[in-house]
Amino acid sequence: MKNIDIISINIIGKAELLVSDHQQAMTAFRKIAIQTEGIKLEHTGFSGDMVKNTKHHGGNDKAICCYNADHFEKWKNELGFDLTQGAFGENLTLQGENGHERHVYIGDRYQLGEAIVEVSEPRGPCYMIGIRYNYKEFPVHLQTSGLTGYYLRTIQSGFVKKTDQLVHLSSHPEKISVMDVNYVRYHDQENKEWIERLVNLNELTEEWRMMFEKRLVKS
Repeated sequence: MKNIDIISINIIGKAELLVSDHQQAMTAFRKIAIQTEGIKLEHTGFSGDMVKNTKHHGGNDKAICCYNADHFEKWKNELGFDLTQGAFGENLTLQGENGHERHVYIGDRYQLGEAIVEVSEPRGPCYMIGIRYNYKEFPVHLQTSGLTGYYLRTIQSGFVKKTDQLVHLSSHPEKISVMDVNYVRYHDQENKEWIERLVNLNELTEEWRMMFEKRLVKS
């Protein structure tokens, strides 16, 4: 079974000002676990969830941000952060090995309550995480570790209960994991063979495929 357990569904209805020693920004990063029985997943995300920076977040390809709570202990041990649901601005806080970046593949589909979703891209950790924890280098730690989380696109909208799982429906034949994509992006940027595979992976978002295509042209 490749089903993934969900600890919580997290949203926030409005933006707020986050301030750190090095930067400040208006953001909808600090999402909170819903207390209702469930919530509607729309084409571009959960009903009532705010997206402040629409240039880099939101839309169908980034309808749901996921992060695995299994990683929280690592960051506590290494950096001293006590983390809980929504710690990385994720809509779904997951748990278990099946939800690890190594075992989640671009283009795989899952049933989520009444909805159907598809793995679309790794989450590209940005400066907002550094502001949230007053540690500018935190995004770099996430990038180099590959433990970035990932996005799901909505294939079919529907109601989702907070007790639902991500129920595995189908595997993409290429079997390219989120961790594989992260490794090429952050550690293996000259690997032409792998970059060509990613450029031709249609289920990977256009944004990421274009990024890799530019690297291919330069190589």
